[in-house]
Amino acid sequence: MRRRWLGLGLALGLCACARAPETKAHPALWRVADGDTTIWLFGTIHALPPGVDWQTPAVARAVDAADTLILEVPPADPAAARAEFVALAEQPGLPPIAARVPVADRATLARGMAVAGQSAADLDGLKTWAAALTITAGAGHAEQASATEGVEPVLTRRFTGKAIGALETRDGQLRLFDHLPAAAQRVLLVQAAIDAQDAARGYAHLFKAWSAGDDAALAATVAPLRRDPAIGKALLTDRNARWASVIVRRMARPGRVFVAVGAGHLVGPGSVAELLRKRGLKVERVE
Repeated sequence: MRRRWLGLGLALGLCACARAPETKAHPALWRVADGDTTIWLFGTIHALPPGVDWQTPAVARAVDAADTLILEVPPADPAAARAEFVALAEQPGLPPIAARVPVADRATLARGMAVAGQSAADLDGLKTWAAALTITAGAGHAEQASATEGVEPVLTRRFTGKAIGALETRDGQLRLFDHLPAAAQRVLLVQAAIDAQDAARGYAHLFKAWSAGDDAALAATVAPLRRDPAIGKALLTDRNARWASVIVRRMARPGRVFVAVGAGHLVGPGSVAELLRKRGLKVERVE
């Protein structure tokens, strides 16, 4: 089967559309600091087309100054990450993928699969959440977006010889999806199909918002996830709260830390940045 996967960030819409080589991006960067600790918060896109230059002078200075990198999940070999995904995503005896959505949404699903280069045969053996991720990833590949071109691999190389940590495990991220109620998984599937075929809501719109550092536009890209209570709680609200607590605890120790997570987690209501401000920290936009 021809399946393509880019991970959790894609489910949050944090992918990008193809652009001409040497595209200049100016993504947002925040700083939280006290007398002996500085933590930078950088919103990432987990998959990018080739030729996007997002390392602005401010970002480069922060990366050079930091002694520790914190990502969402630890760096992993793509083959190993894919194997971990497949082990949890595949399940025999599932209903056909089209049968898992309302009749009124089946044409939308079919169009989204076509844009993503996927067929029913590709997706029938996947759990519903995994099919949604596969459509999103496939649509990104159709626009030349690739995880190998994403922010995280570049940062991992930049921090060679320095400490690299993670907020979650890869398995833990996948299980967030796997534990979603069936109805919420169907919502994800239909939303993935809609986004795959609607440039105004998908990659082009998101890339423009991210590259411009437009907080409001970025927040709008994840707003659909908040409409379903189960999805919003599992993928955004609870995780943002956990991550904010980690950052608060880290502020108690000296050091310089560069935290890079999906951009949708740092903007809008209930974001990590907002939660840190509510806990008395000064979060300063520096890019």
